[in-house]
Amino acid sequence: LAIGLSFFWLVCNSLHITQTNWVGGLQALIHALTVMEIGLAPLLYYMLKDGAAHLVRSASILQFRDNFTKALDGKKKNSAEQLLGYETYCWIREGGWSPFWEKPATSPRAGKKTQMEENAGLDREIKQVRAFVEGLTHGDRRTTSVKAIVAEAKGACEDGRLDELSVETRWHGYFEYIYFVLNFIAFYGYMLGILTYYFDDDYLAGTYTGSLRLGYNNASADWGGNFAGDAMWTVEPVFILSTPMLLGWAKPKKVAAGKTKIE
Repeated sequence: LAIGLSFFWLVCNSLHITQTNWVGGLQALIHALTVMEIGLAPLLYYMLKDGAAHLVRSASILQFRDNFTKALDGKKKNSAEQLLGYETYCWIREGGWSPFWEKPATSPRAGKKTQMEENAGLDREIKQVRAFVEGLTHGDRRTTSVKAIVAEAKGACEDGRLDELSVETRWHGYFEYIYFVLNFIAFYGYMLGILTYYFDDDYLAGTYTGSLRLGYNNASADWGGNFAGDAMWTVEPVFILSTPMLLGWAKPKKVAAGKTKIE
């Protein structure tokens, strides 16, 4: 919200309205930039944190695939049970796990259910999950139902579904790092505008604070910083809108039945 409101003064500055003092003049612009910098700082931290988390999750998906395949092929059924959790259960179900409370409303009451209907739906979901997990971990694999359960779980590991999920997750991590770079350049650029507003050239000359201008004087640093910030925040929305297409290119390409090519 703080960043969004501050954009008003950035737009006014781009349209040279700031020079007219209609919206508070240059001082209001600097205050808006300061608020924007404060709001952007924690976002930069979470971009790095989320990027790292996505990369770790991508690696854990591949590790789960390998360990789960060995567990299903081995005689120790309990090892498969130890690998199952909410997230991993969703991974191995074909199409993902979609319980009744997440499905689109189709009832004539616009999805509103009575307490009895909700309890019945919850009991049904619990029975389905329990039947799948128990069949996978303790079931007799000579029976048709257990064979189908094991085949579905093995299919997630062998047909490339987990590979595709891992690649998609990894690229989400890369995108977070790209967002960080774009926003950090914008952060640094707009910071130079604040710095040069409060301190003149003579004060900054020869100081560590003045070195933040990267060797430029106040006028050049202010112009260059503002240009860098505007440029990065023009490129970022275009990049965000293009991420679905980029993810489509990055996903594994199937080259044969049961095999995938990871790019």
